[in-house]
Amino acid sequence: MRVRRVARLADIFEHSPYPDIVALDVPIGLLDAYDIGGRECDRKARRDLQKRRSSVFVPPVRACLNAETYEEAKALSRASSRHNRALPRQTWEIIRKIKEADELLQMNPQLRPIVREVHPEVCFLQLVGHPMKFAKRKPAGRAERRNALARVFDVNVILAQGQSERLPIEDVLDALASCWSAIRLAKRKGRSLAADEKTI
Repeated sequence: MRVRRVARLADIFEHSPYPDIVALDVPIGLLDAYDIGGRECDRKARRDLQKRRSSVFVPPVRACLNAETYEEAKALSRASSRHNRALPRQTWEIIRKIKEADELLQMNPQLRPIVREVHPEVCFLQLVGHPMKFAKRKPAGRAERRNALARVFDVNVILAQGQSERLPIEDVLDALASCWSAIRLAKRKGRSLAADEKTI
């Protein structure tokens, strides 16, 4: 196993054969109208994660993907919602990545069985049987996640590779948790949080 930075999601599919599974920490399958709490899988993830529930952002409605400013995205979100709810700021910060994944899968439907949405905190929960106790950016949180992943990976070697790529430790740990889920999904051992939605 090795770690490398990928500039674009499409770069993973430049050459065949394609990977069996690509686990992506980005919302896939967006709603057309804002619903409180997001999709069913988002609400289920928050319930399961308990104290780590704030790590699950509400995804944008699809209309927000073409917004040029946060104010425009908020207006589009409110217009879609009978609850007059705006797009959360945290979601706006990653909306370019969400749009990139959405466009790739819209233009390449053959990739839909391969690219699967996961959430690292839910992956850690499944790996150890309970939610992580500490935030991932705290030293205790990094140590907790390293220990969890050491059950299945040579974490020190992989983190050293990530350091050479100048990747934040938290991002590498999240990627490893997602990789663990990708392996499970490839072996048909993963499970969905909600029908036809997020898998872990």
